[in-house]
Amino acid sequence: MEFVNKVEISGIVSEIRTSERGTHFVMLQQVVTFNDTEHTRLFETLVGANHQDIIEKLAVDRKVKMYGRLTIFRIKKFNIHKMIIEVDRMELLE
Repeated sequence: MEFVNKVEISGIVSEIRTSERGTHFVMLQQVVTFNDTEHTRLFETLVGANHQDIIEKLAVDRKVKMYGRLTIFRIKKFNIHKMIIEVDRMELLE
């Protein structure tokens, strides 16, 4: 079954946070050029504790390509929408 929210995203790992339950929250950084100006974009990804093969490869400043599912949800307290990518697979670049 194909999911509509399937995502492939590449970038540089800029931050890794680990929860008490072993879930890793990884910030993926991309630098894009728009109107001859470079802009930094950050994407939050989630690597579940059950994906030890991915967790072992994670390191700050490493170039990676991640595959997973995109989820967008609303945080009522702040009246904002948040986007997170749940990673199923990861490739190292370079």
